[in-house]
Amino acid sequence: MLLTQLRSAQFACGTGGGCSTEGGCGTKKKSLTRYNDKHTELMEPMPTVLAKPTLRNTKVREAYSEEFNRTPHCAGSTKVNDYSRDIPLMSIQEAVREASRCLKCNDAPCQQGCSTTIDIKSFIYNIQNKNWYGAAKVILSDNPLGLTCGQLCPISELCARNCNVSHTEQGAIKINRLQELAVRIFKEMGVPQIRDPSLPKVLPPSYKKPIAIIGAGPAGLSCATFLGRMGYENVHIFEKSQHGGGIVSHEIPQNRAPIEEALWEVEMVKQLGVQIHYGKQLGKDFTLTELREQGFESVFLGIGLQQPKMGKDDPVLQPSIKQAVNAPNFYNSKDFLTTVYKSVKFEGRPQEAPRLKGHVMVLGIGDTALDCARTAFRQGAERVSVVFRRGFQDIRANDEIFDPARWEGINYIPYSAPIQYKLDASGKVTAVEFDKNLPKNTDPKNLKYNKTNQKYEMPVDFVIQSFGCQLPEEDWVQKIKKTDNLVDVDYETGRTRAYDWLFVGGDAIGTKNLVDAVNDGKTASWFMHKQIQESNGFSVPTTPKLPGFHTAIDQVDISTTICGVKMQNPFGLASAPPTTSYPMIRRAFESGYDFAVVKTFCLDKDAVTNVSPRIYKVAGDPLKLEPSFGNIELITEKTAEYWVEGAKDIKKDFPEKVLIGSLMCGFKKEDWQELTRYANTAPFDMYELNLSCPHGMNEKGMGRACGEDPEVLGQITRWVREVTDKPLIIKITPNYGYAETLAQAALDNGAQAVTLTNTMPGLQDPLPSGEPLVGVGLKERQYAPGGTTGSVLRPFSLRKCSDVAKMVPGIEIFGSGGIISGDHAMSYIQYGAKALQICSAVQNLDAATVYYDLETSLKANIYCLGKQELYEKGWRGQFPPFGFQKLGTKFDTEGKVVTKGITELVASKLKHISPLEKMNRQEFLAPVINEDKCLQCGRCYLACADSGYQAIKFDGYNTFPKIVEADCTGCAICHAVCPVQDAIFMLPRTEVYEINRGTTPGPNYPQEHIIRVEPLSKEKHRI
Repeated sequence: MLLTQLRSAQFACGTGGGCSTEGGCGTKKKSLTRYNDKHTELMEPMPTVLAKPTLRNTKVREAYSEEFNRTPHCAGSTKVNDYSRDIPLMSIQEAVREASRCLKCNDAPCQQGCSTTIDIKSFIYNIQNKNWYGAAKVILSDNPLGLTCGQLCPISELCARNCNVSHTEQGAIKINRLQELAVRIFKEMGVPQIRDPSLPKVLPPSYKKPIAIIGAGPAGLSCATFLGRMGYENVHIFEKSQHGGGIVSHEIPQNRAPIEEALWEVEMVKQLGVQIHYGKQLGKDFTLTELREQGFESVFLGIGLQQPKMGKDDPVLQPSIKQAVNAPNFYNSKDFLTTVYKSVKFEGRPQEAPRLKGHVMVLGIGDTALDCARTAFRQGAERVSVVFRRGFQDIRANDEIFDPARWEGINYIPYSAPIQYKLDASGKVTAVEFDKNLPKNTDPKNLKYNKTNQKYEMPVDFVIQSFGCQLPEEDWVQKIKKTDNLVDVDYETGRTRAYDWLFVGGDAIGTKNLVDAVNDGKTASWFMHKQIQESNGFSVPTTPKLPGFHTAIDQVDISTTICGVKMQNPFGLASAPPTTSYPMIRRAFESGYDFAVVKTFCLDKDAVTNVSPRIYKVAGDPLKLEPSFGNIELITEKTAEYWVEGAKDIKKDFPEKVLIGSLMCGFKKEDWQELTRYANTAPFDMYELNLSCPHGMNEKGMGRACGEDPEVLGQITRWVREVTDKPLIIKITPNYGYAETLAQAALDNGAQAVTLTNTMPGLQDPLPSGEPLVGVGLKERQYAPGGTTGSVLRPFSLRKCSDVAKMVPGIEIFGSGGIISGDHAMSYIQYGAKALQICSAVQNLDAATVYYDLETSLKANIYCLGKQELYEKGWRGQFPPFGFQKLGTKFDTEGKVVTKGITELVASKLKHISPLEKMNRQEFLAPVINEDKCLQCGRCYLACADSGYQAIKFDGYNTFPKIVEADCTGCAICHAVCPVQDAIFMLPRTEVYEINRGTTPGPNYPQEHIIRVEPLSKEKHRI
């Protein structure tokens, strides 16, 4: 038949291949193995010879570098009216890549360097697994302003300063950007904050005592949040402006902290029952004494430093300032920023903000000064100079704002002390006179400066003075402040020394940044709580214990029932290294896992001794990022007595947890029944029969040796069933081609469930010398095929799981194999598993961190799938759609979302798995390049050229790849290799599609494969 088809094939010459003329068959045969003219041009940029010298004129390189500059450097004057984000929000791919760099250090120096002590390594692990809710929950539990702090945190002075990889080429982990993305994605879920449901529903009357918080800035909002979480029902914030957020809302530039995020955080505080009273100013609308007289039990002061310093401590400059303040081109930083951002952020009328031009000079070098400088460019300045008294080595501005200002071309002029403003006859500032202000000592930590009488003038068009701010000069301030213009406070508690009921935090006590201010409010909240409760006769723990962040997601029911046993969650530890001992199982139960399968034990006569070393990473990746392991570890080295007697203790302490005994013997009835009878003396809830261990034991006629024959497997199941009534689970090998046959044999012979699957035997990547990276024997350096686990195993295990769920619906499934994240858990459940055994994830990190990630991710996925509104917008579980930043999701006010339980989700998505021959061959997609995301790297072109269909054109010089749809078969290799999220979509074809068979099919060619497909509708499909 094949020969007939070939003879019938027609070449374009019409000869059918029998012609030997120049224009006949010979030419066309030759063209079958060469690119045509179109493809020759398309393939021209593809390399065929490497490591050859290239000659190029230096001027050509210089011109290229200038024209295609992709660094953040730019002319600041081009930023007029441009308040778009300085640095775009990280993409999910960028975030996962960056999170993967994190070492997840046990001592977590980043956490110790974090002002609010966020568990940074944990939330980065959540991000690595795309668990946005889990990450946001960690962040917001310690920092209720985690979104704006992610945008504004000076990590170079805080967490990143202590990062263990800060010395590497890529530098410290970008913790702030990861934090911002996680909370930003959570924001778009629209889930409101609730009080921890586990806390008492009825609290003493002392929790109804009124509490006043003055100022809705970072410190005040933080304090109110933690008081609300603790259950206080009568918390009032008094804010002088008409909007909350404090300096973040009113003074920080929109390009650094969009107003929408700050106001979202204010709403989160109100969800706890906190009341905010706007337009209420201390000293004008009320006094501290009046608050006390009105019955407020405790007061927190978070007003910041409200008045700009006007040179009072500089007798040389102050007289000149008094003249300059009336000049039309003079601003102090406080008035300038609040005026600009009132128009830009709140009124949406940036054109009404102060307009600048020409040369703008900013005096000062703090963060506020640089915010003024960058804002000046956006308000029309053509040149901006930042002039300051100090040198670069002791400036106050942090790197996160200093560097972007430098990239915009701001001029920095150090060692210059202003001594006089020069005004013209109309009262306008025309220049500033300076005196060189140079160090007089060499102590880098305490430089002292002296003016040197080297004077010079610099002409200006506008001046913005940024000398810092101070407390208002009012009577109430004098009673609580120190001599240095800061409030006198006990820094450990936040309590003022003047009044035991008055607490304070933020700028007013010298706090240097936003995140520290949040921590001030957090700290004060605990000691306010302590003061209120103790004054009302209640005791408070010495060690602070604050409630964390909670939402309805945390209330999602993830309980499951398998083998007739109810579990509170589907997660347990597999019979593997994480269950080597009962203390390890105890820790797992304490961490939240609902079951554990003990390490497989046997009769004493079959005892084993392990070799060393025996656990290794499968691939030779020096970064060790992949959570996959290989091992040649055998079953337990402990006695059967250890496992039987230990079970009695562990079940006594954890009666609600499920303990599964794992048994192994050879193909001998007496052995299986003896071991089972002995195990029956322990309170195991179920037994797992290990008929699948792939190494070491099968040589003894055990493990896999008993599990690849359905008759042998069935016989062993019957033997054990004869001597126990406990549920039986058969642990199946992935090496037998038909898991469903083994599962059916297990079911037919009395088993209730199967575990899918055990590990797959494989070798570790050796060194180039052929030796193993880790080998047994100092001299021999040997290794053997061992069990391969983790992510590399997951595709095979998931396939086995779905096969058994489809073909043997009567048996229940424990999913096992590469379950690293909550997404993987969802896959196994929806493809048939009712409970999940975890191993490699725990080996790669620790049991508690892994459990938290699995639990929160599973709950968030189930919750988001239950919100129809999110699904319609493109969410798939907690994975957001393209362009999620623009969704503007509102808080869900309709109450609890109806979600499916685990039982309803089990096997619910098997419809998506289909035999290949039954799949649709009438709808073909083609790639479309999203130019808003494409980096013009050409990776898609390379893959298509040498492993696809030569259907992408790319000249290799800063142009976008072009899809040649006529040649594209829609294989999606370009989509698979593209390193940028959402840069390529697979969408309906716009042209007729005909399969290129290479030659013209003859008359005997199967007609069902002569395919011509018209373009699909315009409805978008996305992979």
